[in-house]
Amino acid sequence: MGTVKDRASKLKRMKEDPVFQEMMEAVKMVQVNIFLDTNSTTEARDEAHDIVRALGRIEDYINTVLTDEKIFDKHNKE
Repeated sequence: MGTVKDRASKLKRMKEDPVFQEMMEAVKMVQVNIFLDTNSTTEARDEAHDIVRALGRIEDYINTVLTDEKIFDKHNKE
């Protein structure tokens, strides 16, 4: 996927992009509404839970790459 700096740069831009932020929030809210709906099925709640967890993993990955960049920068100071 490229160097540490390349990955971090691309993911930083994506994370800060308003469209990306809006999309992530919208998907989460749909899932939360499934949890709040007393008529939702167990299967629907399980799927909503899985989706929320997957979104969390995506956010974790982005944050890990950004942390890797900071570590890289710290070790490569001149």
